[in-house]
Amino acid sequence: MRARHKKWAAPFLEEHGEFSLKKVDPSDPFFQTGRLFLEIGAGKGDFVIGMAMKKEGHYLALEREISVLGTAGKKVLEKGLSNIRLYGKDFDDAYEEMKELRFDSVFLNFSDPWPKKKHWKRRLTTKERLQKMASLLKEGGSIVVKTDSVSLYEFTLEQAEAAGLDVVYKTEDYLFDEENDAMSEYERNFRSQGVKIHRLILKKK
Repeated sequence: MRARHKKWAAPFLEEHGEFSLKKVDPSDPFFQTGRLFLEIGAGKGDFVIGMAMKKEGHYLALEREISVLGTAGKKVLEKGLSNIRLYGKDFDDAYEEMKELRFDSVFLNFSDPWPKKKHWKRRLTTKERLQKMASLLKEGGSIVVKTDSVSLYEFTLEQAEAAGLDVVYKTEDYLFDEENDAMSEYERNFRSQGVKIHRLILKKK
């Protein structure tokens, strides 16, 4: 479901270039220092903000829906966080700009499951996209996937094997790790309804 259009979002993001990117510049010192993390599909920003407040490092958050990204930007501004950068593009479009970067982890939180089989190629966890994500990882880095969708979870397992990735952790009933994880707005909502959360951690062989 598309987000409701918010006229203020694009001007707000334009105004706040301190955290809202017009492009990814690998030479930017922000990307050159310390640990670096990527979230694909950041939504309203709760996960990336939670992680940025909890674990030291720099965070790049992609979100293609500008109205949604604007909400995330307001939260970043309110929290006064300097270790987050927001970018209003999807992964396919941003990949070429990020090819020189290396991340400690790539996070996918409750990505669109595209449930109809004819739409599966749009899923973020196709073999080709997983291979691209893996190419952005540092040695020992990981792709971390959380979803409420059984079909997306099973699809991702199949695609990870096809992509030549190791599944180092998997569970169909993830118990939240308060110390090392953060919740998106989706996860909080699903957990409040008793929905089981599926989680995968993938690494390069």
